[in-house]
Amino acid sequence: MRALIAAALARLWPAGNGDVLLALGYATPYLAPYLGQASPLAACMPAQQGAVYFPQGADNISLLAHDSELPFAESSANRVLLVHSVENSEQLSWMIQEIWRVLTPGGRVLAVVPNRFSLWSRSSASPFGYGRPFSMAQLRDLLTGHQFSLTRSGTALFMPPIRLRWLWKAAPKLEKFCVALCDALGCHLGGVLLIEAEKQLYSPIRQPVVEGRHYRAAMAARAAMSIEFPPTA
Repeated sequence: MRALIAAALARLWPAGNGDVLLALGYATPYLAPYLGQASPLAACMPAQQGAVYFPQGADNISLLAHDSELPFAESSANRVLLVHSVENSEQLSWMIQEIWRVLTPGGRVLAVVPNRFSLWSRSSASPFGYGRPFSMAQLRDLLTGHQFSLTRSGTALFMPPIRLRWLWKAAPKLEKFCVALCDALGCHLGGVLLIEAEKQLYSPIRQPVVEGRHYRAAMAARAAMSIEFPPTA
């Protein structure tokens, strides 16, 4: 299961490229490819969950914090990775606002969230069977409602939540076929949804706005003021 999700993450974010990467939730199983590429790298785990040392045999990069009060300065990260975070957050709107705050302008967030319409979100034996699952439309509304612009999306984990080892040997081939099929059809049928969004900053309007019903009158008044009268004798 982890290998299939890691492959989906690698398709969207193949490398760290020296960016400052912040991971929220339980993302440590997927951070190994970014060790040494992202600078610095931090794994922030929610207070109610507890933190684990990561990575083993090296300097610890994990910390404990409330997802609604992230201990990072404004515009301090280029990327934010969310795994087992969105569906388990008790203050989801505050968390998304905090992510927007710590991201640099143009910074990106990538969320891995259980699909509401999948068997994985209904299985108590699955790590994605707890918390609140989402549809892709709900994820879009959540991010665009907090000043994010959607850039890319995908899906992963097409194998059903079963424990037959011999069947899981065929999972990589099934995953590759289903990902290509979903990309061609524009659908999201996997067990988890992946969505990437970019932090947007909007420039203020510097010119006064004239209501449509007053536009013609304003133009007529302006034309009248510019009329030149002939000189009198």
